[in-house]
Amino acid sequence: MIKVLMDLMVFLRTTAPLLTTLVIFTLLFILLSKSIKKHANIYYIGFSIPFFIYLIPAILGWCGVDMEFSFIRVPVLGEILRDYIHMGSFGHPLLIIIMYTGALDPKVSWVKKLYGIRKELSIISGFPVLTHSIVRIVNNLPDSLKFFTNNAEYMENARVASGLGAGISSFSFVLGVVMLAVYLPLWVTSFDSVRKRMEAVKWKKLQKWAYVLYTTLFIHAMGIQIGGMLNPRGEQAPRAATEVAAAGTQRNGGRTQLQANPENRERPQERQPSNADAGSGERNNGQNVQGAAGQGNSQQAVVVPPRGGRAPSVGIPDIKVSQQTRQKIHIGSLILIFGSYLYLRLRKAKRDAAKKQSKTAEADI
Repeated sequence: MIKVLMDLMVFLRTTAPLLTTLVIFTLLFILLSKSIKKHANIYYIGFSIPFFIYLIPAILGWCGVDMEFSFIRVPVLGEILRDYIHMGSFGHPLLIIIMYTGALDPKVSWVKKLYGIRKELSIISGFPVLTHSIVRIVNNLPDSLKFFTNNAEYMENARVASGLGAGISSFSFVLGVVMLAVYLPLWVTSFDSVRKRMEAVKWKKLQKWAYVLYTTLFIHAMGIQIGGMLNPRGEQAPRAATEVAAAGTQRNGGRTQLQANPENRERPQERQPSNADAGSGERNNGQNVQGAAGQGNSQQAVVVPPRGGRAPSVGIPDIKVSQQTRQKIHIGSLILIFGSYLYLRLRKAKRDAAKKQSKTAEADI
């Protein structure tokens, strides 16, 4: 039973990562609400460690110092670090929880627990968001800007299957920088030391920019997915897949590039598609399928049946979901999450306005 639940969790985590992570984080934060409130600094330190693991090599790379050792190669820790940079694995679910907490009824017990640690969650969210932003800005922003500033060179060097898809992806990455500029003041003013120095009116006025942040977050996330679907072999798609494991730094053409494997110096978006690429299709789970053509002797894979003649059982991990289907599920998840939030927020705003009007009427009487 436990194995089935674990297999189901892995399948959901692969198929619908945002929804799965969001549910897991919500439950964890509800259970750990008292601990987070009491030991906030410990949680800040814990979530900041991966951020500095990425930041220090990046700074050293910008200074011309290459690190031979990479934490990304450490078992287990490397997997955590790869997930940490994914906005959908840490930063995005945290921002959604913070967003929803303001739209739900604080009188509900579990909402009250989340509302009590909303400030702490805002601070915690900064570390994965900044980590994600650093890698995105270094790896994706220069080429995204080039799409608009020097489109001819971009189209010549990049693997573009759809100009519209490449344009949407490039716009989404540039919008991500705007989103970061909106997010940073909100994050910094979440710290008590900063908040106490601000006037309450100014602080509340600044916090209203959170609605701009949520709007740009939705557009940014939707643009990445739609652009990737329209342009799966394009400049942004391969890099977005490889940048997750960014651990070292490399001087490439005069600028520093975060990358997963220092040994792999080839940039996927600059490699021109070969004849084999044209008919190979999508690779399944990163496995490399090699043909025998051109070797002189044809080879054929032989499948050896298991002993006893029994066919292998098919379980949850054996269910295959295509990349395009996962992207569609992710787009549906975004529409569901942000659409329901908009409904809940507008409903709460109407209720608050009605209560305020009722109190005003009572005061006049």
